[in-house]
Amino acid sequence: MSWIFDEEVLAVLAAIAVIAAVFGGSQVIYAGRVVEPFSELGLLGPSERIGDYPRSVVAGSPFQLNIYVGNHEGKAVYYRVLVKVGDKSSIINASIPLSAEPIMDIRIVLGHNSSRIIPVNITLYEPITNARLVFEMWVYNESDGAFRYHGRWNQLWINVTEPASTVSFQQHGGALSLSPDIEAKITEAYAAVRRAEGAGGDITEMITLLNSAIESASRGDLEDAEKLLETVLLLEPKVTEAGVELSRLKFYTTIIGLAIASSVCVGLYLYLRSNLWLLWAKAHREWRVVWCNKSKGERDDRKRKSGGPANLEYRSPLSVADMISGPGALNPDPRAAARELYRMVKAGTIKIYDLNPPRTFSSFLISRYNAGFISSLLILALGIICIYISESQRTSMALGASMVSDNFNLLLSTFSAAITFTRYALGSIMVLFLPGYSLVEALYPSEGDLSPLERLALSIGLSLALVPLIGLILNYTPWGIRLTPIIIATTLLTAMLLLASAYRKFTLLKSTTSANHN
Repeated sequence: MSWIFDEEVLAVLAAIAVIAAVFGGSQVIYAGRVVEPFSELGLLGPSERIGDYPRSVVAGSPFQLNIYVGNHEGKAVYYRVLVKVGDKSSIINASIPLSAEPIMDIRIVLGHNSSRIIPVNITLYEPITNARLVFEMWVYNESDGAFRYHGRWNQLWINVTEPASTVSFQQHGGALSLSPDIEAKITEAYAAVRRAEGAGGDITEMITLLNSAIESASRGDLEDAEKLLETVLLLEPKVTEAGVELSRLKFYTTIIGLAIASSVCVGLYLYLRSNLWLLWAKAHREWRVVWCNKSKGERDDRKRKSGGPANLEYRSPLSVADMISGPGALNPDPRAAARELYRMVKAGTIKIYDLNPPRTFSSFLISRYNAGFISSLLILALGIICIYISESQRTSMALGASMVSDNFNLLLSTFSAAITFTRYALGSIMVLFLPGYSLVEALYPSEGDLSPLERLALSIGLSLALVPLIGLILNYTPWGIRLTPIIIATTLLTAMLLLASAYRKFTLLKSTTSANHN
């Protein structure tokens, strides 16, 4: 993985790091602000995948579909999904909803950047050919206190056939409508959620209780629904107060975190700028140096140009340590000597080889020869840990809001923010770099096969091609496109390609070692 040390690659990586830092800082500054808010409405088959939709159903027999609702509006939103039935002559678009009575009314409240798959059992009672089953998204408008058509809709063409035997159906008159009294209490609770959210509070528990109340009201259990709605209203002052304190703490934590991160990056850059090549030389200090097809006169000329002693006798073999700090050092300054030696290795003027390379594949896997393999697996492991810790934090934060002290909640929130930022950094590498990097290393194990910039560009480009293919394949499996299947599939693919690249590199090392000994 020494190609990472190439100056051009380091310059590109530095530029990417600067862009990522600017983007990350802007996300912190503009946290909670959404430039282009939008909502998602999707229709999934019985197995929660795109496709596999029923094409023909029997009148009076229920069939299952799944509705996907996603919120990216920058705030908590109260959604209604109305299910209607039309035909070929029905008119619906982004401005005009279908003019028909709904047969189902699905309601849900979602926080920003959250989604839900809602299973629904639908029954159509009238036989019809090419029925147009329409799903419309409506959003509660706080300013006028009513639901408005949001312009999102989906449809499914379906044939409804007559049953084999004559059966009498008790057909419902339409979607279950909530009483004005319970509807008013739900909207009041939703307004409390929005006020607490505006104060920066964690409204996870409030949304969960509110959705439970909506489900109870839809079942006709009004007493349970009213109790849940009262709990939501009682939580508002506590969540609001905690939100104000948490916002203040996040501000100070962000400032301190950015200062520490900036100091570490600047210090690391200054240190590596003067010591990177010296560290590389120290890691190879016992390796032997071999000049490549150069006469003694050419070598002395090379020495004079590089600033080293012109009367050096090029005995064979010399070690890297001799070239850096020994009597035959390329430069009195060890750092300059190490940089010159690295350039000579890359230019092919000299070669360096290990006297005691790994003899078996198992020893090669955990050696410095395979640093890319070890580093990649470490990033994968840490990334997966951060992903699942941050996912579990959502549940623990909701639990902690009601069962532990406010100070612990603030500490938990700070820890959750740190884990989330780490997840973003490692997750980006896992998705945007490692899959393509592992494939490139497996196809071109020798560093001379590609230039460093070509390796970097191909690693990013192939990652952008492989990851969508993984999602496409998972969509047609029983597991679907979910977090855990995607992580498992991506990790397994990357690990297998890394293992293949390690074996090919070990094969090249054996052949190179045999050639050096001969």
